[in-house]
Amino acid sequence: MKRIFSVLLIVLLVIPALGTTTFASSTVKAKVTESSTYFDGEQRDLNGFNISNNNYFRLRDVAEYFSGTASQFDITWNKANNAIEIITGQAYTPEKKASSNYYSRNRNYSATLSTSKVLVNGQLQSITAYNIDENNYVQLRDLAGKIPFDIEYDVQSDRISLFSKVPDHAYRVKTAVKTESNAVSSYFPRWKSTATSYLVNNNDGTVSVLEANKEVTIESYNEKFELTGNKSIPFELPIFGGFYSGEKYNYIAFGQENREENDSKEVIRIVRYDKSFNRVDSVSIKGGESYTVSPFDSGSGSMAEAGDTLVFHTSRTRYTTEDKLNHQSQLTIIVNTQTMTVTNDLGRFQKNHVSHSFDQYVLFDGATHVLVDHGDAYPRSIVLNKGNGTSYNEVDLFNIPGKIGANTTGVSIGGFEMSSANYIVAMNTIDHSLVKEYTSYEMVGLEKDQRDIVLSVLPKANLSSTAVNHITLAKYVGTNQIASIPKLVKITDDKMMVLWQEFDKENHPGDLKYVLINGEGATTGGIQTIKNFVLSESSPIVSGDKIVWYTNNKGSRLFYSIPLN
Repeated sequence: MKRIFSVLLIVLLVIPALGTTTFASSTVKAKVTESSTYFDGEQRDLNGFNISNNNYFRLRDVAEYFSGTASQFDITWNKANNAIEIITGQAYTPEKKASSNYYSRNRNYSATLSTSKVLVNGQLQSITAYNIDENNYVQLRDLAGKIPFDIEYDVQSDRISLFSKVPDHAYRVKTAVKTESNAVSSYFPRWKSTATSYLVNNNDGTVSVLEANKEVTIESYNEKFELTGNKSIPFELPIFGGFYSGEKYNYIAFGQENREENDSKEVIRIVRYDKSFNRVDSVSIKGGESYTVSPFDSGSGSMAEAGDTLVFHTSRTRYTTEDKLNHQSQLTIIVNTQTMTVTNDLGRFQKNHVSHSFDQYVLFDGATHVLVDHGDAYPRSIVLNKGNGTSYNEVDLFNIPGKIGANTTGVSIGGFEMSSANYIVAMNTIDHSLVKEYTSYEMVGLEKDQRDIVLSVLPKANLSSTAVNHITLAKYVGTNQIASIPKLVKITDDKMMVLWQEFDKENHPGDLKYVLINGEGATTGGIQTIKNFVLSESSPIVSGDKIVWYTNNKGSRLFYSIPLN
């Protein structure tokens, strides 16, 4: 996973070369390097040189591009001591006057040995330095181990990749396919979309990453997070609708649009695979029986199973109604997996009807399924429905102010789990008292979309909105930070973890936060902070004695883990 570039790599620091003594015999030729350079997967333009077949770069550029990461460092020039002083762990302080030197690839430059000292955290380092055009260049190979950071070199592409230090309990891994970023952001969408990245616990110490881009790819990793295999599955229909790892089988939903409102057209196909992702069989849903024009529209979708019953709780845009509109609502599909047939009515208005439904979750409580939706109209709430497909108990977990059907709601769901005695929804919410009006596009009067981290807890023994307990885990409204949509991970029946990412008001990612809660939703300790961890769309899982997730960011994939002991 970590491969240090064996070719000598030199870094350039632009500082006054005061007090430098040089000798003619120490002069060598330098040419502008043609190697491409990447920082944490992102290409950067650097002032680079090649000296005796080795690459040299500007140290201040390296410091700038690593700023904000686990490998950040600051630089100062100590004129009195003729020393370059590097302090690790500190954000880089930019030059007051940026260097504007231009170097041509068509000429040679003279590089001479420098006597400037290099100190890292106050300790003198034995590092060779060069001087070009009265600027000092410092050797990077030794610095990489002292700052530290990692270096990789691809000979075929002539590409130099610098990676910030991997934090404790994190692992940079190889991938079989090109990664697409799935890191969380500080942006809160009005409605969710289908997740395209999943982490699967294989229950043998290994995990698999499943992603849906142009095709479905599955990459397997052992307990050391080493890539051990990969497989790809073509889409059976053009739209990916979700994935579920069941006890014995895996399920993937595909779909296609039905703008012509053809009753006999297949709009959703749920495909069953064995645990090695070999296709077993499938079940189809037609346009006429489900009134579907666009499957999975403006929703996330979720699956759960109990025995021979699979529930796929998703969304759809329906056939045109008398008002000439195509209305969106939830769509709940109940499948008998022995016969692979749909057993419930899929009509316009199911017994658990929610419209618009902007997010969907499903769990089984014994043989009964429990659904959660984010509704903006009927009802305008975070709503729970518990039932069997023909009848449901409906409970508003969190009522949302504003007019019916205003798409902006100021809340987002992050997870749904149940303890032995309660149903628990992790979500975030604005301070609704600050909003003058909710429209389809904005919340009038709200200067900044900041949201507190909140739990909605409903006792299983009292399915009533009056019994819901709202617990605020962390307040962000009115602060200098923004919190992402939270994640909720079930560890045991009465122990869970809530995680979220902090951002500053300029949307730069900050610390990861997490807290443990009990089965009542009460915290069992303080909020914990981890620096340089990044949450993703992919939901964390419990694997062995740790919480694990992965994040694709800037062309690189990292696994992160939080020990539970």
